[in-house]
Amino acid sequence: MQISWFSFSKVLFSLFILVMFIMDLAAQTLTFEEQDEGWLLLDDGKPRYFYQAATKSLDGKYPRANYIHPLYDTDGEVVTEDFPADHPHHRGIFWTWHQLWVRDQRAADPWVCENIIWEVKRVKTSIHPNGAANLEAKVLWKGTGPVKKNIIEETVVISYQRISSNAYKLVFDISLKPLVSEVRLGGSEDPKGYGGFSPRIKLSKNVGFYDENGAVVPQELAVQAGPWINVTREKAEDPGVVIMGEPEQLPSYQGWILRSENSMQNIAFPGREAILLSDKSPYLRFKNQLLVHQGLGNQEIVNQYRIFKNQP
Repeated sequence: MQISWFSFSKVLFSLFILVMFIMDLAAQTLTFEEQDEGWLLLDDGKPRYFYQAATKSLDGKYPRANYIHPLYDTDGEVVTEDFPADHPHHRGIFWTWHQLWVRDQRAADPWVCENIIWEVKRVKTSIHPNGAANLEAKVLWKGTGPVKKNIIEETVVISYQRISSNAYKLVFDISLKPLVSEVRLGGSEDPKGYGGFSPRIKLSKNVGFYDENGAVVPQELAVQAGPWINVTREKAEDPGVVIMGEPEQLPSYQGWILRSENSMQNIAFPGREAILLSDKSPYLRFKNQLLVHQGLGNQEIVNQYRIFKNQP
């Protein structure tokens, strides 16, 4: 059987790309730097994200912890916002809801940081040979209002991995275990029903939203789109942040709450009707992934989503 020079060249090129990728991983240095308020991840000395473990507030208002800010792109620019003037309760990359019930009592409004604090009890960090950096935290959701109890124990694992010199991915694996009986969570009590994983990303004046099939136009209510949205400066090929989720795994999934200014982006569940948290393992578990990039093509994003979906 004869092999054409063209086919042989393709094989050589593929091997070259594989060798360069392996060499890039071998040369990569990932480190976690523990600071007074949390942990900073560095990739070859460049900041990638900061996990806020200590409680932070704005003049005593909107106390919050257990979120990511700042999140940096590969050029070192901050791409998230914390305490924005339009919605000071928004905070970087966060995940929470308006409704937290214990039996028939409204315990707190975690979305606006009311009657609740998040106490980060334990943080473990690890660096792996495949170029991944993991941060795992145990977090107590503690009621401070009408229900003064530990209500939920959260386990969050945040996994970082470089894709290329111009892109990286960040996977969030979150599990919520109720510590008292009949704990319910719900989104905003209006037709928007927002709640869940909610990145507050800096937006350009001409921000673009794209899924696998093309442009997505934000609406007042949730829009139906694919399992990922690329939020870019303007065009699909521009730098941006891709938000990925698993809609088919979410209880009472509502769709995408998208905003072109002054807000977060949200893959919303369970909507305005609160759901009962299971008191048996695996409890309520959901996963999301961010791709922070300087311009990823549609097929590259699709390939990364397939990898994300196939992770256990």
